[in-house]
Amino acid sequence: MASTRSRPKVSLLLAVPLSTVLFLFALFAFTGVPRFRADPSLGVFSLFRTLETGTNIIDHRKETAPRWLYHGLHAGPAMVWCVAIPLQHIDGLRMKWPIFHRINGYTALTVSLIQSISGVLFLIYGYAYTHQNLLHIHYLCIRGKWIPPFLWPTFEAGLWVYAPIFVFTLARTVQTARSRNLAQHRKWAVLHTIAGYVIAINRLNLTVLLALGDILTWLPVRTREFLLGSPSFTEVVDMEISAFAGAAAYAYVIAGIWAVTQVTQRGQTPSRKAVLEKATES
Repeated sequence: MASTRSRPKVSLLLAVPLSTVLFLFALFAFTGVPRFRADPSLGVFSLFRTLETGTNIIDHRKETAPRWLYHGLHAGPAMVWCVAIPLQHIDGLRMKWPIFHRINGYTALTVSLIQSISGVLFLIYGYAYTHQNLLHIHYLCIRGKWIPPFLWPTFEAGLWVYAPIFVFTLARTVQTARSRNLAQHRKWAVLHTIAGYVIAINRLNLTVLLALGDILTWLPVRTREFLLGSPSFTEVVDMEISAFAGAAAYAYVIAGIWAVTQVTQRGQTPSRKAVLEKATES
């Protein structure tokens, strides 16, 4: 058996759950977060609150960001993307209805472009939930001590690196589709999908942090103070901004590993000799 590279692929076992998570978070932009998550008195990591009002970042954006930007160019297109992208990775659907695959694909790529623009506008207009110093480095700290090797950039700094990568995979996906280079188109479509699911992985990381915050809330006060001290409101906000940035940073790491495994994985295909022997036997 001769070894060869397998075709890159996004499994629906990953795509559907990730799209579902991302769809729900996008929906919160319209409905607000569930009421039990909107209480400003919740403990650290349970809210991701803003310094201005103490409300969670989603509800704060819902009230302060322009609707044309937050709903029209960001959350709404994200919901369309979450539905369209998994459909693009159903092989049977692509072969049976190629016209639908093409139309759905251009729909997904169009909303990808819209989200790219809205994401940059969020940064320009100052709606990002991030540290004031762009070049600040966050780190994992327990009882005032750094826990190596956990360091990560601010949320905004990470986005300025991520955005060009997302747009580049988008452009290459469109280019290879128009040139009908199917092998390269498949590769870049997979890479663009993974780049898009960075946001979903980020949301999963945030969900884990929210669960951690709930666990900390249930711990005895003495234990909680042993781990976190007695942070002021401002310190709680700083800790949550740091955790928010960490959720994004490690989403980039996870997605990067996922992308590398897809473009470098090797599969087994029959050698020329094995094919000829099988043909002779039949």
